[in-house]
Amino acid sequence: MRAGWGAIQFGLAAVLVWAALAGCSGPAAPPGAAAQAAVTVVAVHDGDTLRVRDDLGRVQTVRLAAIDAPELDQPAGPQAQAALRAWAWGQTVSLDERGRDRHGRTLAVVWRLQADGSALELNHALLEQGWAWHYRAHADEQPLAERWRYAVAELAARHARRGLWADPEPMPPWQWRRTHRHGVGALPEPAGPP
Repeated sequence: MRAGWGAIQFGLAAVLVWAALAGCSGPAAPPGAAAQAAVTVVAVHDGDTLRVRDDLGRVQTVRLAAIDAPELDQPAGPQAQAALRAWAWGQTVSLDERGRDRHGRTLAVVWRLQADGSALELNHALLEQGWAWHYRAHADEQPLAERWRYAVAELAARHARRGLWADPEPMPPWQWRRTHRHGVGALPEPAGPP
């Protein structure tokens, strides 16, 4: 019982700190004129990677910044992809670009304009619904208020057992990649035709 109470106290403290830092305003407003022009989502690779096309027909791959969704061959991976596809595929979005990753993909916070005129921040929505981890390895690259919003969103999804958190011991994708693709637990390459 005491461990459960400690988690609740931690969660409440995190919410209070977040509220103080974020001014209780909820997710930040979508990026302004400094952001890239609107683009259309033409493909959803997985739960945190999109392909977008601009007005000139140029296509680029976008990795949602500061989150990491399960891989497609990992438990909850197809569901994370489906959630992102439902929110983004065929939609016009705005990108708050944060640089490039080691694979040359654009890192961005992705915003979709809603019918009511509000904007949905897809990175944050995936955390809230439990389809991604806050990628703490890169948290120092986030603005402080955003970092706290993401941490609190993940914590709330964990406690509500939403999405991937329904699994009592979900494996983070960075561990999955390490054990299933580069060594321990990886399947050997086929030897070729007999």
